[in-house]
Amino acid sequence: MSIKDDTKILQQFLKELPQDIVVKHIKTVKAGSKIENVKSTRVFRSTKQLSALNAQLHNTLKQQSNSLGEEVIQDVKDEINTLIQTLTPKYQVGDKLQQIQGIEKINFGEDNSVTTAQTTFQVEDGIVYLIDIWATWCGPCQGPMEHNQKMLEKNADWQNKVKIVAISVDDDTESVTERVNSKKWKSIEHYRFEKGWDDENDIIKYLQLRGIPFVLLINKWGKIVYLGHPSKGNLEERINKEIALEKEEEQVVNQENQAANNNNQQELLTKEQYQQLKQKIKELQTAIQDAKFEGIVELQIQKENYWNQDGSKQVKQRSKLQLSYDINVAEEEKINTFLQNHWNQISDDLKVVKESKIRDPQRQVKEIKAKFQSYFESKGITIQFPSSQITNLSLSQENQEISAKEKQSISIKCENLTLDAYKTGLEDLREYTEQFEEEENEEIRETIDLIIEGLKSNVTLGEGKQFVTIENYKKWGSEEYTKIEHTQGQVLVVDYWAKWCGPCVREISNNTELIKQNSDKWGNAVRFVSLSLVLADEAKEFMDSHQESQKYIEFYFPKEQRQKDATLYGVQYIPHYIIVDKFGTIRKVAQINDMKTIVNDLINEEAPKKTVEQAEPVLFNQESINKIKGILLSEETKTLIKSIDKQKVITFDLKIDSKQVGEQYQFENAELTYFIRDTQVDSLKEILQKLYQVIPETNWKINKTVSKTVSIKYPGTVCVLCQKDISKDAQQYYSYFKDEHVCTECAEFDDETKQGMERYKYHDTLIFINGPLQDLSVLTNIDDHKLGKNLKLKEGDKADQNHPMMCNGCGGGSKGPRYIAINARPGRYRGGGYIDYCCKCFAELKNKESDKAKEIIAKDAADGMSSDSLFTRVLFNYGGYTAF
Repeated sequence: MSIKDDTKILQQFLKELPQDIVVKHIKTVKAGSKIENVKSTRVFRSTKQLSALNAQLHNTLKQQSNSLGEEVIQDVKDEINTLIQTLTPKYQVGDKLQQIQGIEKINFGEDNSVTTAQTTFQVEDGIVYLIDIWATWCGPCQGPMEHNQKMLEKNADWQNKVKIVAISVDDDTESVTERVNSKKWKSIEHYRFEKGWDDENDIIKYLQLRGIPFVLLINKWGKIVYLGHPSKGNLEERINKEIALEKEEEQVVNQENQAANNNNQQELLTKEQYQQLKQKIKELQTAIQDAKFEGIVELQIQKENYWNQDGSKQVKQRSKLQLSYDINVAEEEKINTFLQNHWNQISDDLKVVKESKIRDPQRQVKEIKAKFQSYFESKGITIQFPSSQITNLSLSQENQEISAKEKQSISIKCENLTLDAYKTGLEDLREYTEQFEEEENEEIRETIDLIIEGLKSNVTLGEGKQFVTIENYKKWGSEEYTKIEHTQGQVLVVDYWAKWCGPCVREISNNTELIKQNSDKWGNAVRFVSLSLVLADEAKEFMDSHQESQKYIEFYFPKEQRQKDATLYGVQYIPHYIIVDKFGTIRKVAQINDMKTIVNDLINEEAPKKTVEQAEPVLFNQESINKIKGILLSEETKTLIKSIDKQKVITFDLKIDSKQVGEQYQFENAELTYFIRDTQVDSLKEILQKLYQVIPETNWKINKTVSKTVSIKYPGTVCVLCQKDISKDAQQYYSYFKDEHVCTECAEFDDETKQGMERYKYHDTLIFINGPLQDLSVLTNIDDHKLGKNLKLKEGDKADQNHPMMCNGCGGGSKGPRYIAINARPGRYRGGGYIDYCCKCFAELKNKESDKAKEIIAKDAADGMSSDSLFTRVLFNYGGYTAF
C-alpha cells in the first residue's frame, strides 16, 4: 500500500467520530540550514479532543489502529496513531461529570472519631458542587482548603444547595484525618483516592491532571462550568451565580479553536501556485546549503485539508512560502546575499517573511547595561561595570585531568544603592527583563543574571559580611516579638524554613540528631535558630509533633509573612542557612552539605577572619594566573591525582574572579570547592601548598568536603544473637555501629504478626556481605554516608516500608526493607541517588551466580556495581531518600 492510501484508512476512522470533530490533514514541505535535503511530512490532527464521555470510543479507535495489517505501511500507521493521540479524552467545560470511582469516603464524628468506606461519588441534580483535588503534602493546597471551609461557614444559605467535596491524593488515610481534625475542615465532604495519585483513575486521567490544587465547579445540571486552579475561578461569586440560575446556560467552548480555524482560511493559493513553490523550495535549499549558515534559516510551505465525518474534504490552506531566519550579526552579509539573489526573485504574493532575527549580542549587552544605569541614575544611584575575567579550572572525573577555561565577565560597583531601591528597581524593570526570558543567546541571559546578582550582593548580606540583628520574630510559646542577635564567642546557625517544605523538615530532624550526638563537645558554643516563613498559628500541628527538636533548636515565627530580613539575607530557596562565626562574620549561606565539619571548624578558630569590608584588595598580574594554571595542568598533578583516586571520587573546581585595573588584575575572589576522602587529604595538600605560594591561603574562599571512609570486618566468628559459629559462613551481616556480626537467619527473621521494630530480632542498621568474595577491596574505602545514621523507629513513628526510591533492578518501588549497594557510585552523594534495590531483587542478588543476578548487576556495572557489592539494609522509611 502506498502513502497515498492514508486517506482511505482515515475515512474508516472518520465514520466512528462524533459529528462535531473535524480532522486536519497537514502536509508540510521544509528546507533549511539544519537539514540536508528538502523534507516532506504528513500528519493527521483532530481540531478538538474527545469528551471524557467518549472514552470508550477512544479505546475502540486504539484497538482498530493496533489491528491494521502488514499491508499498511508504517508511515500510515504513525499518522493514524498521531490522530488518535490528539483525540485523547479530556473533561472540558460543558461536559457532564461521570461517576468517580476508586475512592474511599472519610466520615468524621463530633468526637474526632473517623470511619472510612470504599465508595463511588456521583453528583446529584439540583445541587452545585465544588470538587477540590488536594493533598496534605501540597503547600499551595492548604490555603484553598481553608477558604472552602470558611465559604461554607460564611454562607449558611448554601445548605442543601451547595456541597464542597475534597478528594485527597495522599497515599494514606491517616495523613488526611490528622489534617482535617487539626484544621477543623469538617463542613467539607472528604474522600481519598484509594491508590493515592493514580494516573489510571478515570477522573485523574481525563482531567489530564498535572498538578494540584485543582478544582471543578459543577452546576445544578451536573455539568462542568469551571475547571482549573482555585485562585483563578472567582469561586464564591460563581457558586452564588449558579445557585440563582433557573435554567442551564449554554457553555461557550473552543472559541480559540474556532478563531484558529477561521484564520486558516486566509492563505489559499491556487494549485498551480502551490506546485510552483514546491519546485522553488528545492532550488532554494541548494542555495542555503551552499551558503553554509551557522544560524537557523528555514523555508516552509504547508497544505491543510479538513476531513468531515461523512468523508467530505475541504482544502483550508495552501500557504505562501514562509522564510524564517535567526542568525548572528556576523552572517548578516550572507543572508543579504541570499535575499538579493534568490528570495527577492519570488513574487511578493507568493512569499512571506515570518521571522527575521539578526542577533548582535555585544550591542544588546551594552544596551542592557545602559538601561540599568540610566534607571538607577534617575534615582540618584551610580552603577559601574568594571571589566572582569573568570578563570575556571575543573577536574574531569572521567579522564582525571584538570582543564582551564577563561571568559570575560562583568562586575558591578554601586554607590547609594539601598535594599528598598534594589527591590523597587527590579520590579520597575521586570517588564524590560522579562522580554529576554526566552532569549536563546546565553551571553545576553547571563548578563542580566549577573547584573541582578551583582546589585543584590551590594545590598544583601552574604559570606564575608557582618551579621546584622534580625527583628520581629517571636519564639514558639511566647507572644512577645524579639530580636535574634549574635553573641561573641558563639557560633550561630540560622535556618529559614517552612512546614510544607519536605527538605526543610528533614534538615530539622537531621540537625536535631546532630546536636544530640555532639552536645558534650558543642555545649553552649553553638546556637541553632530556625526562622519560619509561615506564621505561628499555621504551625501548631507541626510543632506539637516535633517536641524533641524544640529541646535543641530555637524556633521563631515572623510578625508577617515575607519579612524584610528574608530579602536582606538573600533567601530565595529553602532551606536557607546563615552560619555566623564566633566573631560575628557570616561564613556560609544557602544550602549546607556538611554541617558537622563546618561547625567544628568554626568552633576551633582562634582568630577572626577579615570581613569583605576589611579585606585589602590583592593585586596579581597575568603571570600569577599562569602559575596557578601551570601547577594544576602539569603532568605531576595529573599523575598524583590518578595515583590516589582509583575510584574517581575527587571533585575539584577552582574559580578565580578578577577585575582589570590598568595592566593588572585585582583579584576579588579565588574560590575553591572540592570533595575528597579522608584517606586522600595529605596527598591533596601537596597540590594546595603549591597554589598557596602563588596566592596566599588567606585570600581563598574554600568549600571543602572530606568524606569519612570506613572498613568492614569480615568474616565474623560468632552471631551476636544466637551465638552460632559463623566463621565459615560466606554470607553474613555486620553492624558497623555496634561492631558485631549477625547470621543470616537471625538478621532476616521477620515476624509479620508484630508491629514496627518488634518484627525483627536485630534493630540496628546492618551491612550484608555477599560472600564468598573474589574482590576483598569491597570491604575498605567505604563512604560512611552509605551506612546511614543507624536510625530506628521511635514511639509513635509510622512503620512505613514504602521507601521513596525506584529499584535499580526492576524499576519498581520498595515494599519491605530497602538495600543500598554501598560500593556502587563511590564518593559524594550524587543527584542521581544511590544504587538501591527492593527486597525481591535483593533476594535475586544474594544468589550471585544466577543469570537473574548477573542481569541485574550488568545494568549498573558502569557505576561500580559488582557481584561482590555490599548492601546497607534499611528496614523502614525514615522520612526521605537520604534519611536512613
